[in-house]
Amino acid sequence: MVPPAPGHHPRRSLDTVLHRVVREHLEEFLRLTREQYDKPLPRYVVREFQEYLRCGDLSLGFVRTACPHCGHVLLVPFSCKRRGLCPSCAGRRMSNTAAHLTDRVLPNVPLRQWVLSLPFELRRLAAFRPEVVRAFSRLWAAAVFRHLRSGSSGLGHAGAVDFVQRAGGSLNLNVHLHLVALDGVFRAAHGDGVVFRPAEPPTREELFGVLDRFRTRALRWLRRRGLLDEDGASAERSPCFDGYGALDACAQAAVQRGLFERRDAGAEELASPEDDDLRFTARSPSRWSVELDGFNLRAGVRIEAGDDAGRERLCRYGARPSFALGRLVDWPDGRIGYRVRWARSEAGPYRVMTPLEFLARLAALVPPP
Repeated sequence: MVPPAPGHHPRRSLDTVLHRVVREHLEEFLRLTREQYDKPLPRYVVREFQEYLRCGDLSLGFVRTACPHCGHVLLVPFSCKRRGLCPSCAGRRMSNTAAHLTDRVLPNVPLRQWVLSLPFELRRLAAFRPEVVRAFSRLWAAAVFRHLRSGSSGLGHAGAVDFVQRAGGSLNLNVHLHLVALDGVFRAAHGDGVVFRPAEPPTREELFGVLDRFRTRALRWLRRRGLLDEDGASAERSPCFDGYGALDACAQAAVQRGLFERRDAGAEELASPEDDDLRFTARSPSRWSVELDGFNLRAGVRIEAGDDAGRERLCRYGARPSFALGRLVDWPDGRIGYRVRWARSEAGPYRVMTPLEFLARLAALVPPP
């Protein structure tokens, strides 16, 4: 069998929009970040781009597999295994995580998704300070667990899996937490066993209580560490902490709303009944959604016991990559379009970017070590 030519990617075609833009504009993008800012991009961001270009390249190494029965030979190239940019590796991690949680971690009991969105002022702080998002995850789970135990006289054991997502649905920097929690608690039964006590659906007052408890404790935690001033504004203006750097500029670009346009030619259906954005995301105010001082809580998605497929879909949604490769559009004028599921205005369903702006947004979405 003649192996494919060096550089051939069986898992990902080299002519994809993402690969072409990174391949053709990365050097220019890195040069501008070095020349125009006090600090260049951190090494972990640069390496994310470089390793993505190497991912799936047979000339850089592969495993040769063969079927013992028919003799068919398959060359499997090495992957980059990165967390933030490569759609192939991120998609594989999403599938593996969801299957593992469904088969080996989550019990066969009802589940409820609790989604926490942060105020605009705290998103950059959570995006570039790992200790902040760790504390927020812990405080968020504690607030939800307290609510679940309150319906069982304060007794019982709650459980959950927390997913941290860095991006919104329009390729914007928006750190938010998806907590897949058992919708009830386990309590000791007579003898040595345990029983599961399902929780009642939360009322709006209870949702406000959960959100207010988290908000109070989170702001107190930030103030104790000097990360928030008395007026409620973030006291840390720069994720680089010592001068305005390239990562600051990328983050600033990634939180801006930007330009949206409508393109009739080749326009696809924006949402289908099988889309997870429809299944797991609340798009209009409802009794399951509350907001308090910029903090937002949604808890309207519930998976019944016995629904293995539903549990796995919910975990895939929580562990999904920051963006969908199939939504990228390469336009003749050289700009990049990203098709959003939910257009917030009549301007159109495509976020429009130059290649350099697109790379800046991707740089901001790369998670820090």
